[in-house]
Amino acid sequence: MIQIIKNFKIFCQKFKTKKFSLLVLLTILFSCPILNQSLEASEKINNNLVHFENLRIEDLKINFGKKTTRHFLVMGRLIDQGEILKYNQMNSWKKVKIEYKNKNYEAKMKLHGKNPNNHSKGFIYHSYSVKLKKGQTINGFRKFKIIVDKRFEGSNKVLALSKAMNVLSLPIYPIKVNFNDIYFSQYAFVPRIDKVFSDKLGIGTYSFFKEYEEKNSYKENDLKSFLYNPYTSEFSATETHLKLLIQKLELSLKKNYNFSKEFRNQIISRFNDLNYILYENNHEDILEFFEEDYIVRYLITIILSAENGHQNVYANQQIAYDTSSGYFYPFLTWDSQTDINKYISDSNILETAKNYSGDIPIPLMINLINNQKIRNKLILKLSEIINAIKKNELIDKNLFNQLNEKNYISFLDDQLKSLKTKDFEKNNFDQYLVNLREFGVFEGDYFVFNSGEHIIQKDLILPKNLNVQINPGTTFFLTNKSSIIIYGSLKAEGTNDKKIYIKTYDSNKTFGTFAVIGGPTKKVSIKHLEIENPSEKIINGKYLQGGLSLYNFNEVTIDDLKIKNSEGEDGMNIKNANLCNLKNIFIQNAKFDAIDIDNCNTIAKNIKLENFNTKDDNGDGLDFYFSKASLKNIKIRGFNDKGISIGENSLVDISESLITNNKIGTAIKDDSCLKLLNKNDYNNNEIDISIYNKKNDYGSGTLILNKNQSFNIKSDSKGEIKYNINNNCSRI
Repeated sequence: MIQIIKNFKIFCQKFKTKKFSLLVLLTILFSCPILNQSLEASEKINNNLVHFENLRIEDLKINFGKKTTRHFLVMGRLIDQGEILKYNQMNSWKKVKIEYKNKNYEAKMKLHGKNPNNHSKGFIYHSYSVKLKKGQTINGFRKFKIIVDKRFEGSNKVLALSKAMNVLSLPIYPIKVNFNDIYFSQYAFVPRIDKVFSDKLGIGTYSFFKEYEEKNSYKENDLKSFLYNPYTSEFSATETHLKLLIQKLELSLKKNYNFSKEFRNQIISRFNDLNYILYENNHEDILEFFEEDYIVRYLITIILSAENGHQNVYANQQIAYDTSSGYFYPFLTWDSQTDINKYISDSNILETAKNYSGDIPIPLMINLINNQKIRNKLILKLSEIINAIKKNELIDKNLFNQLNEKNYISFLDDQLKSLKTKDFEKNNFDQYLVNLREFGVFEGDYFVFNSGEHIIQKDLILPKNLNVQINPGTTFFLTNKSSIIIYGSLKAEGTNDKKIYIKTYDSNKTFGTFAVIGGPTKKVSIKHLEIENPSEKIINGKYLQGGLSLYNFNEVTIDDLKIKNSEGEDGMNIKNANLCNLKNIFIQNAKFDAIDIDNCNTIAKNIKLENFNTKDDNGDGLDFYFSKASLKNIKIRGFNDKGISIGENSLVDISESLITNNKIGTAIKDDSCLKLLNKNDYNNNEIDISIYNKKNDYGSGTLILNKNQSFNIKSDSKGEIKYNINNNCSRI
């Protein structure tokens, strides 16, 4: 208390206004118990704070003038007096100065929270939203929140479990914040959920749609998911609500996302279809919109942590949309709260998980848990995990102690014994024989295409979770821009004598795409495959942007692949794979990019990409986004833009490769790094290597090479060149 008063005197001397100083003093005196309590709690919280990366945000110093200070004090008083409507109307951005790592930043800041009671510790110690001046970032983020310790204490358990269960969650980082040199207080640094956030987490195909905010406008509730949830002050449970949601989503897509009109309309249709399922409580069809295994893990996280539903109601509901699969992914944030009493006082944990703490039913949760297939798997998987926890497996001691408050683990175990699964009709792929029997046969959990020729006159979309095998000597002829779309593992292994072909029926036209959309345990194996005249496909809210599109796999293995004359965004597009083994690939004359790899750990060798008939000035040979890659014996020539593009936190090393006759041999941008190993030859490029920053929310690039290597290098002022091959590339 004495130290706080001393700091206050220093603060007052800066402004020399008695009336203002009295207001500050009264605020401090009334808030001292809160401050003292938070001091004691902050150490406890910090010890258990979840770290999703090995990142420690250093202390922030935030300074603002007298008028801004007075504004924040008035806002705090409105919170104390419960004048929430007036608070929301007056809450506005104010200019501040931030010091971080001895560097100064210009920024704007406003209080965070539509109902901010839990976001205030008194005086000026509130949760804030912050946005830095364009071109400035702190640890790669221009927009972020600083959240008071009392608000995120209950989220630690939920976020720790979400990481253990491989469920999407918003990372939080410990930080101490100093306002006007008064006092350092414990906060959490929380990145803004947007495109940059998904880039940093390596999930760039996931879009986080949020209501478009007009300048100087006030909204009582922000829409963060656009999913039907009528229990807000703005909406009611009517079809008018549904129409208004779609109108606001359409505005958001137009203003915030560079999608084509066709793709925007498909996304809107996808949201609208899901909303009607939620509105009508049609839980039987809800799995059309969600990845089953992910939803089971998500629900287990909620039940095991005793999350009370707060983050799924009102403006808190957060959901990601995967533009490559068309699936929705609810995720967890620091807004999650735990309430074991809520669960142990109820006779059915599944029913409890459907409701907010105020017993408000949550449409999304109702329909997910009422789906019998999800319900059965949830009961079985949760039972397995509980048994493992009881045997001291899976969960560390600290987390177990948090979970087992009031013997919660034993309670769950007893509850699960009373919950029974019900029989339901399992996926029976025989029902698809009528449509598929002309192409092949079912063998176990695989559908096997017969060798020979198959004419595909319209989109061939195989059922979900049906693995596919294509035998040697198989040829697909596709007409009218038709596509083949597979949801499962793929084994397409031809031989040197009996290759597999995918081509157009009319050689003067293109087909759509050959796409495989898998899952966390699925694999792709391709050998001796040739593809001619592909393009791309937008279908059912999915953008399948490669002639060969491979999305969401544990492992992708390709040996001997040829793609010619691609007219789509990419000749081959791979997204979200734990491991990509690529060798003996030849892609010729792609209209735009030859190969695009997003969020993959890649080992590639014997790759040849050439483009002399390109119709686009922006075509790249090999494009990396948030990936790690080791490249050997890569030959790239003739691209009007970049031979190799390394962007968005990608780390790449290259050896024994030839990069020639491109506008830019290799571009290193946006916090990415290239390590040039031995025997690389760059020639006849306008620029061999270009290092620069393209996106506001990123830094520049880094090049590592030996001093005896000589290249034509162009770098911006922030680019870094290290002449020591012993250095390693690492993410910011």
